Amino acid sequence: MKIAVIRSECSFTKGGAERYAANLCRELCDLGHEVWVLAEIFDSSVHHGLKHIPIKVNRTTSSLRNKSFNRNAQIAAGKLNADAVIALSRSYPSDAFRVSDPLHCFWMKIRYPGKIHRFLQSLNPRHRTILEMERAILNSVNTRMIVTNSKLSKKIIGEYYNYPQERIHVIYNGVDHSQFTADTSLRDRDMLELLFVGQDFKRKGLGPVIDALAMAKNDGHTCKLRVIGRDNPASYKAQANRLGVSDLISFEGPTRKIQDAYRTADLFVFPSLYDPFANVVLESLACGLPAITTTTNGSSEIITEGEDGYVIEGATDHLATDIAKCISSFCTLSNEQRQQMRQHARSTAEDYTIRRNAEQFIAHLSQ
Repeated sequence: MKIAVIRSECSFTKGGAERYAANLCRELCDLGHEVWVLAEIFDSSVHHGLKHIPIKVNRTTSSLRNKSFNRNAQIAAGKLNADAVIALSRSYPSDAFRVSDPLHCFWMKIRYPGKIHRFLQSLNPRHRTILEMERAILNSVNTRMIVTNSKLSKKIIGEYYNYPQERIHVIYNGVDHSQFTADTSLRDRDMLELLFVGQDFKRKGLGPVIDALAMAKNDGHTCKLRVIGRDNPASYKAQANRLGVSDLISFEGPTRKIQDAYRTADLFVFPSLYDPFANVVLESLACGLPAITTTTNGSSEIITEGEDGYVIEGATDHLATDIAKCISSFCTLSNEQRQQMRQHARSTAEDYTIRRNAEQFIAHLSQ
């Protein structure tokens, strides 16, 4: 099959959605398909057989960036003799659109809970453009089928858009098990290490994590926290100082060796306000690292409470308190019990492979 894949950035060195695009393109090539990737930013190491079609983008404003990428990608796709077009970024029309980025209609509700504030924000050119594109994409005339990576996203589409539910297919993400490997050996530590990974500290819930760290400390459970990701840490450092836990937190910026961080930590803390399916949770499980996450993160659907992690209600006023309870509960476990959770985490992740994801995608696309 000749397949055109549209994604603004396709790279193993970027965020989860960008890595997913790279993994899918690589796997489709390995399965014998002829694949073009229509991208502004592209990692040539993804696969030797992958053909890159550069897409020019007007970066004057966020609105123009989104519109110009869609327009230019569609022009480029129209020149290809492709059997199918897969959109991994906001673009239409397509044979299949995969919900990789947060559904903006729902994120606006989470980000701006007040109705008046949300209405005023919806007039912002950036938000208005994304919402208009989202409505167009989720019009069944423009998109033959939708692929979501969680039941959460399918549910949100059903609540906000009139897209046929029978044309929405849930395919969970996969993880590269040769890259993300586990150390499930027995550990004996004086102080447990928590790990937070994310590029958008606010949406990923770093503020409540720091609050929870202080709460757990006050309850007699003192832990270290490593923060990895590209964002401005200034306000979070001030928060840590104010709460008296600055000596327990290290802000390390981005890293190319995230696997090492997963393998050496004791508990992954990722209380996202909203993520369709945060792949970092699946990566952490693959490395034998139990995870705390939220119901507003689609990857919570693969976690079994108390066995390989903890799931708490997302985007609530008591989020920090709930995180602190999970941290304290984990701290009270014996070394053997924590080791068992690491083993369960790795076992859970083994069911989710990149090959399985690509094969399911093609199976639905071929129908």
